[in-house]
Order: sequence, then C-alpha cells, then structure tokens
Amino acid sequence: MSGDEFEDAKENIESGQDDGQDNGQEQDTEHVEQPQEQNGDGGDEKQDEQDSQPNGDATVAGSADGVPPLPNRKSIEVCIRLDDPGSGQSQFQAQQESVDMLTTISTTYDKASSNYLLQSKFNQLNLKFREQNNQIQEAVNTGTENIKKTFNDIKNTVGGFSNEMFEYKIDWDFWTQIVNDYDYVINHESDKLNQVIMSGIPKEFRGIIWQLVSKSKNFQLEEFYLHLKVESSIHEKAIKRDLSRTSFFTNVEQVNKAQELFNVIKSYSLFDPDVGYTQGMIFIAIPLIMNMSEAECFSMLVTLMKEYRLRDLFCPEMKGLHLMLYEFDRLLETYSPVLYNHLVKQGIKSSMYASQWFLTFFAYKFPLDIVLRIFDIIITQGMESILKFAVNLMLKNETNLLSLSFDNLLEFLKDKLFNIYVNEEFINYKEGGESDKRSSTRFSLLSGSKSSTSNGATSNKRGQSYYKLDSLVTDSMKINLDPVELTKYENEFENIYNNEQSKIDDIKQIKLENGNLRHKIKELEIKYSKLNMDHIEIVQNMVDLKITLPDLINDNEDLTDNIEQLKRDIQELESKMVESPSISTTDINSKSSLPVEIENNIQELLKVNAEETERAVNLEEELSNLLEEQNDLEQELKKYNKTGTWFRWGKKV
Repeated sequence: MSGDEFEDAKENIESGQDDGQDNGQEQDTEHVEQPQEQNGDGGDEKQDEQDSQPNGDATVAGSADGVPPLPNRKSIEVCIRLDDPGSGQSQFQAQQESVDMLTTISTTYDKASSNYLLQSKFNQLNLKFREQNNQIQEAVNTGTENIKKTFNDIKNTVGGFSNEMFEYKIDWDFWTQIVNDYDYVINHESDKLNQVIMSGIPKEFRGIIWQLVSKSKNFQLEEFYLHLKVESSIHEKAIKRDLSRTSFFTNVEQVNKAQELFNVIKSYSLFDPDVGYTQGMIFIAIPLIMNMSEAECFSMLVTLMKEYRLRDLFCPEMKGLHLMLYEFDRLLETYSPVLYNHLVKQGIKSSMYASQWFLTFFAYKFPLDIVLRIFDIIITQGMESILKFAVNLMLKNETNLLSLSFDNLLEFLKDKLFNIYVNEEFINYKEGGESDKRSSTRFSLLSGSKSSTSNGATSNKRGQSYYKLDSLVTDSMKINLDPVELTKYENEFENIYNNEQSKIDDIKQIKLENGNLRHKIKELEIKYSKLNMDHIEIVQNMVDLKITLPDLINDNEDLTDNIEQLKRDIQELESKMVESPSISTTDINSKSSLPVEIENNIQELLKVNAEETERAVNLEEELSNLLEEQNDLEQELKKYNKTGTWFRWGKKV
C-alpha cells in the first residue's frame, strides 16, 4: 500500500469526525504567539513615546547623567494580560460555552436513576454519532446490524441449553432486548440494566455488547486495518519487548492471541502517529482482543481513544491523566475531607500512587477476570467510571490510611490498598520470595480461570477467587457520580491548565528576551574589553614618549649649544681678520680654510638641528593628539562607569 493511498484511506475514514481538537490547537498556537507580537509592537510604541519627549526624565537621564532609559514594561503587561483587549471577551465566551456544556450534560441523564453515568455516556455518544457524516453513520449502522445478527446466531446456538451448563444464569430475553433496542432499555430500564452490568456481561457475547454500546463496529475501519497490519512501524521493537513482559503473552492458552495483539497495537501506532505507542496501550488492548477479532479490536481501540477520550491519557503531555487525577482529588475531598486533608498534610499527591490506576484501569494489579468486569463498566459508563473504583478503594481503607505517616502511607497506597478485597482464605497465605520476585517483574494479567496463587492472582484449590470481585464492583457502583459535577471539575481543570500553559509560555518568552539581553550584554562587554585594550595601548605609548622625550630635549639643547659656540668662533675669526689687514694672503688663505670647514660643520649642524626640531615638533604634536584621545577615552570610560550597574543587573537576569 503506497503512502498516498495510506493517507487517502485514513482521511476517508476520519472524514466527518470532529475537528474541534485541531482547531483548538490552532487557537492555542495563535494565543501563544500573540504575546510576542504584542510585546514587539508595544515596545516600539513605548520607545517612540520616549523619543518624542525630549524633556522627559528618561531622556534627560540618558543624555545628561549617562543613565540608560527605563526598561520596557510591556512584557509585564503581557504576563498579567492587561494589554489583551480580547481577553475579557474570550473569557466570557469560554464561560458561555461552559454553561452550554453543563446544560447539555444535564439533559443526558435522569436524576431519578441509580447510575447517572450509564445514561449520560450513552446519550453523549449518540449526540456525537449524529454529528458524523452520513457515510460514517451508515457504516456504523451496518456494522451494528451485523453484530445483532451474530448475537441472534449465538442465542439460537447456545440459548436453548439449560442454564445449568453455564457458570452463571443468562437472562437471554433481557439481553436480547438490550441488543435489539439499547436506546429504549437505557432510558426506561436503566436501573435493571445497571444491575445486570454490575453482575458482569456474559463472556459468550461480551464483545458484541461492547461494540454495540460504543458504536465501534465499522467495516470501513476494519478494512483499513487489514492494510495497516502489513506496514512496518518504528515502535515494533518496543511493543514486542513490552509484550514479552506481560503474563498474558506467556500464558499458553493465549499464545495465538499474542500476534494479533501485536498487530493491533502496531497498527494503531501507524494510525495515530502523534500518540504512537506507549506501554499502557497493552493493558487497554488485551481485554478487547480477548473478546473479539483483531480487526474489531482495532476498531474498538480507535473508538475508545477518540470517543471515550482515552487518547488524552497517552498523549505526550498526558493531559487526560492530569484531568483524572484532579477529578479524583476533588471527589476524594468531597467524599472524605478528613482523609483528603490527611494526605495533603503528609505531602502525598495522587500522582504518586494513582497514575497507574487510570493509565491501565487497574490491569497492572488485578487479574483478567476483574479487568473484564471493570471494562464492562468503562464501556457502558465512560472512562470517568474508573473514578468510582479509585474513590471506593480510598474510602474502604480510610481508617488504615489515617493512622499512617508519609513513608508507610505511600507504601500502603502502592502495595496494600487492594488487600481490603482479598478473600479471607488467602489472608494468611504466605507467598514465596521467588514468586514475589517473578510477579514484580511481570504485569498481572493472568486469566481468573487458572489457579495462580503464586503471584496473588486468582483462585485457591476450591476455585474461589483471590479477590472478592462482586463486592469490589458493588461497593464501587454505590458511588453515583454526577456528570454535571464532573464537567464542572473538568472546567476548573481547563482553567488551571490554560493558566499554567500561559505562565509557561510567558516564561519561555521572558527567557527568550533574557537570552537576547544577555547576548547584548556580552557584545557590550566585548566592546568594552576592546576599548580598554586600546586605552592601555595608548597609555603605554604615552609612557614611552614621556620616557624618550627628555633625551630628545637634551640632545636638542646640546646641538643648540654647539651651534652657539660655532657662531661665537666665527665672529671671533671675523673680528681678527678686520683687526689685522696686513696678514699675508698665504696666512689668510691658510687661515681662511678654517672658517670654510667651520661653515660646513655649521651647515651640517643646522641641518641636523632642523631635523631634530621637526622631529620634536612631530612628537609634541603626536603627544598632543594622544593626550586628546586619552581625554576622550577617559570621558567615555567615565560614562560607562556611571552606568556600570548593568553588568551586575545582567548577571541577575
């Protein structure tokens, strides 16, 4: 299957799906980028205002005292959203959407029913289903009719047998009514439906009921899976590694299902590359593959991820997990304020012990028979129903939890919280060290039909379950969660989450600006260092000149003295010639040679003197220039020294 065909097929399957999530991401991206643009524009306007006020304090301080202008406060305004004219409008719009959502949720269930989530989830799924395009609705309706036919075939095959042949009694008439008209049953006989689901959906047609309730049967998606399963995925190695660590994979009875499970998880990693693969997906897919074909399992997994919002649990930011933990905290605060306050005082957060509960739906701890019962609840009541089990476990252990401090409390929450539902016959049973080690290194997903007390799993010699399954489900279902309250908690979480994201975005922006300022400071430090080196070089030249200048002056003075002496000698000779005119020509000629030689010496000395004088003038001029340059540098250094606090400020940023 080529890449283009792959993408086209995926687009056809997802056509008509709700694009609100993508649009929300685009809006979030625009919201994140907006502060930066506002910061840049605001900074320019602020600077223009300062430049347009020549008599302002900042301008005067910058020009006269050498103090730089005040920093731009636009980033602070962005942080507290004072400059966002649309913030008030967007908040009002968000509040209005929240009110509309609460109104819609309140109409999806009957307050007189014993299980609000049961009705609410079905009606919410119906609302989403009606929003799909006709092609998807037709595909799902066709698949639903097909599984109804399959149920009738099963009923005709095994329904005629006596109930004594089964481990439990099956009310075929009521289950037939559920399959044929689930809408009527859930809206008119929801309490009876709740009771039969609490008792467990019969394994003979559990997969059919799951697909019927979730509306996951889609031949188009199943056909697409057949193409996906032959493709390769970058997650194959990780999937195989995690599968080899599960007790499900090593169970001889289920070896033939292991390859199907691998194909399903690998195909989903290709179907949803943004999520890819995470370890918790195995715990979600195992109960599905145990009750339907691999193509149906893939379609069901896609439905759970998208319509039941399990996808949020496995996204990189794990927003869904944080939402579940927040709702769990709020519910625990409501049902047991004393226990909630005790955990807070001891510094125990729900993320320290409850994350695995929601990521695996307790499959990491409970055996498969309990997990299947939990999945009966989740598929019919929604992912939020797992909160019932979590809160119930905390309430049942409230007395023990209140008596423990941090270390023992955290250990109890992780390892001993489930002991409250262990059958009495197993309480005194002591497990061997080797079994403990083995059970700690493999995930607990063994079937309840096997005797497996070595890993605390399921049954004793009499066939009694290790855990009191019916009591666990019954006690948990007594907690009737209100979908409206859960929606309020979700809105609270969204506000907190958005505020935290805004803070993170602001911090990133400030860090970016801080980095730019540090870069500018570094450039100024380099320029300052270069100016300082030039200043040192000039000072050194001045010192050298001051050292050589006295020698030059002395040489100049010596030459001047020599010239004066020679001039006196010439005058003396000239005076002698005037006073003695009778001197012979020979004497004159002999004596006249002396003045010529002296004259030559004088000329040479004058020439040397002129050169030295010119050199001295040049040196004095150079000295004057250096002194002037030194003065300029000292003025500039003085200016920087007055504003020297920016170095220390830069280090604090």
